[in-house]
Amino acid sequence: MSAFEVVTVIVSAVAIALAASSWFRVKRVLDQMGRRGLSFEHPSDRDISERPDEDERDAPIPKRPLRGRAE
Repeated sequence: MSAFEVVTVIVSAVAIALAASSWFRVKRVLDQMGRRGLSFEHPSDRDISERPDEDERDAPIPKRPLRGRAE
């Protein structure tokens, strides 16, 4: 094996090990967040008085001049 092949194999093995360890760590962290209610809040989890109004209209989009055309 040449030096390039040895370095490639070592770097690949280290990258796979880091990816696997970070994947397990992220999964554990997401599980903990889910148990404590810190991730992905649903509007249905709130009281009715605290929920956003679904019938409220958004502000109109402001008009702006088109590029490349004289006004």
